[in-house]
Amino acid sequence: MNKLLYVKLFLFACTICTSIYGQEVPSENSQITEQSLIATAIRQLQLKLLKEPSDLDIALHKVLPNNLEETIVVIPETVNEADDYYELNTHIFIVDNKTGQITNSYFESSKTNGWTSDAIFIDDIVIDTTAYKLTPSKNAFGIIVRWRSGSRPNPYRQERISLYTKERDSLKKVLDMYPIFEATGEANINACYAKFNKTARELYESTCVTNGYYDILVDENISEEIYQEDENGECNPKEKVISTQKTVLEFSNGTYKKKY
Repeated sequence: MNKLLYVKLFLFACTICTSIYGQEVPSENSQITEQSLIATAIRQLQLKLLKEPSDLDIALHKVLPNNLEETIVVIPETVNEADDYYELNTHIFIVDNKTGQITNSYFESSKTNGWTSDAIFIDDIVIDTTAYKLTPSKNAFGIIVRWRSGSRPNPYRQERISLYTKERDSLKKVLDMYPIFEATGEANINACYAKFNKTARELYESTCVTNGYYDILVDENISEEIYQEDENGECNPKEKVISTQKTVLEFSNGTYKKKY
């Protein structure tokens, strides 16, 4: 680790300690600040090798809409970094907004989570607080990872979602990196022309139950989008649907899988 990184980590640690120990203990009816909330989670985790890729925040956070006393915190930890390549470990927490204590946690290594950034690089990570209903008493939330290429003549984008649910004091992944969007295309960067082939999938809960869990319905839409100059000289897209289909994901052996 180089000297500059040591300095950055030292300053980062000082900032965390200041935000934690410089605050008053929250009263029963108060809620600590988002900055202190994340700092407390990092301190409990005792992360020592946090680095920040240029296109990602160190920590993501979002209050659960169905429980305003809890916040989801996601910390992508950079590992195995070299040139334009890096991998991210997954740290996900549910944090009590009043106490700052971690109530549920999840870790997955970059060796299995698929959070790899190279020529097709990670452009964004998003917390999806949609309440995906798994059982009458159990919901899941999503983490969406978005990739894209840096090529202008041959652009590429992809999105994948994983679903997590509470399991005692931990979090359990029940859907692993399911593809919900992909777009491939070609473009003339010197003229108004581009053609994209897109596949978009949307998840819905079902009333059907398999192994005690609601099925997940998937609406798939395959389309073609073309940018061309119209009769008014404007560069507007025209999109046509190629095909649509429905897929069912059933719960089996601890995770959702496509029904065959």
